[in-house]
Amino acid sequence: MRTAGRAPEDAEWAAHEAGAATGLVWAVVTTGIHCRDGCPARPLRKNTRVFDSRAEAEAAGFRACKRCGGGGAAG
Repeated sequence: MRTAGRAPEDAEWAAHEAGAATGLVWAVVTTGIHCRDGCPARPLRKNTRVFDSRAEAEAAGFRACKRCGGGGAAG
């Protein structure tokens, strides 16, 4: 299981769930994907890690989401 990144903080998670821009890259440890803000996928918080950039998420072994393209913070 991938454990890189960090768990989302309460305010970050609330913003993500509301579809607001956070500037973060959202990764799902159970699927191995990373998503951009606004992706319609809704993983469980306990399975979610956040990264500051797409490059960091990919270096940790996550691939881009096929629904949203996995964009997000530059990098």
